Amino acid sequence: MPIRVGTVMLLAAGLGCGVLLDGQVCRLSVAGLNQSRKVMGPVHAECPDEVIHTAPFGNWGVASNYGQKGNSHQFDGWCHNSTTCVVPAICELNCTDGWYEWNSCTDYAQFRPPNCTLYNATNCTEQVTTTGTNVHGTKYVDVPVRCPTTTTGTATQGGCADVHTYSSGTNYMSLYELDPGTTDDLVQTLYFPETKVGLTCDAWGCAPAGSPWVTPSAYDSPASPAKVYAELATVVNWGAFVDEQRVCNVPTTTVTYVSAASYFGPVLAPGSIASGFGLGLSPVTAAAQTIPLPTSLEGVSLVVTDSRQQTHNVPLFFISPDQVNLLVPESVASGTAGIAVYRGEVRMFSGNAQIETVAPALFSANWDGKGPPAAYVVTVTAGGSRTTKPAFACPSGPGSCVANPIDLGAADDQTFLELYGTGIRNNSGITSVAAKIGGVSARVYYAGAQGQYVGLDQINVDVPQQLRSRGQVDLVLTVASKPANTLTVFVQ
Repeated sequence: MPIRVGTVMLLAAGLGCGVLLDGQVCRLSVAGLNQSRKVMGPVHAECPDEVIHTAPFGNWGVASNYGQKGNSHQFDGWCHNSTTCVVPAICELNCTDGWYEWNSCTDYAQFRPPNCTLYNATNCTEQVTTTGTNVHGTKYVDVPVRCPTTTTGTATQGGCADVHTYSSGTNYMSLYELDPGTTDDLVQTLYFPETKVGLTCDAWGCAPAGSPWVTPSAYDSPASPAKVYAELATVVNWGAFVDEQRVCNVPTTTVTYVSAASYFGPVLAPGSIASGFGLGLSPVTAAAQTIPLPTSLEGVSLVVTDSRQQTHNVPLFFISPDQVNLLVPESVASGTAGIAVYRGEVRMFSGNAQIETVAPALFSANWDGKGPPAAYVVTVTAGGSRTTKPAFACPSGPGSCVANPIDLGAADDQTFLELYGTGIRNNSGITSVAAKIGGVSARVYYAGAQGQYVGLDQINVDVPQQLRSRGQVDLVLTVASKPANTLTVFVQ
């Protein structure tokens, strides 16, 4: 159940003037994080004198203003991988199951410090975590906002653009040693100062953001001594405009999907690189930094529903307010598919694509699907020497590219074009791929995955000697009788 924040808190968050209507909100996914965990005081929880306990190590959970305690990685300890004995005849090897636990019976004579088996810091008298950041809770917060208003077709005010800051109020973490099947033992409650998160939002949602880390300001149960230390921060995972009652009369954005090489659509092929164009697709600009590609960037994700009604998460190259670049999942079925844009868990925009086995498209040097290809010219002499040079030159940077003259060399030299495209790899074989340069049939030696870059295809084509001195000519590629975008080369 989302928590609804009142108008007073919303004004503090940065809402300008305007009328608040019932129903529409900016929904924030908010999480509490902790790090630098340490246990330094007396703890009496997982001890031999209590029922159904396996002294002294136990997993700890956190109840907080971000959520309830759970038997998960909310407050990881350390993995000691050592044998501990309750009595000499009853011993066990701990931490073989991947849990990072705490010695939770530090005031019991058998488990007190110093003990280098049961403590891992400060001369074997304290415990520190050996893992990084934990998420100890996540919640939804609904912030009332105005209806989005549009300027030249783009929603520029209202909606989540009304929200500039999220404030947590006072933070707390109540730490429990967890005992499934019996009562959990409270270790101590830590209080932290308010955390504020500055947000970057457009009308349709907010990008992820986080607060600075803060340290405990007070303790309870008991107030003293401090048994546990940790640092806390707040993150907003995502924000999304939600109008479940359809109070706002705002036109929705339709996303147009095309090949990222030719900019033709809506036909796309599985495993190909595509682009989607619309308004308000993302509050920020971001690019993938990892391979495999992520399926979410800055809280924005895409989901394909194919003709069999199967859904597929979409790998992303790039997002911006008006464009997304994506990899069409290889498992998408042929036929009409819907591709939806999500902000967090909220579906915001959608558009359709026609999925076919192949949808050939060639990358151009100017990234507009026209003019000279983004290609290399490879010349092999009769003696076997090989030279490679770009098929284009860009005298004034991007957008100024022109065709480099192709020198066919001696009559017994061979000249090839290494072309790059997408939507080609699923062809039925090399005989289904044809090329013409200046109307002259050119032999295709290879047409398939480039092998280094995700979604990129490579086509190796012979440049016939009979094209010598023809000047600028068209380059036409077809796969399964489907033409790619026409590009131009210059043969001297």
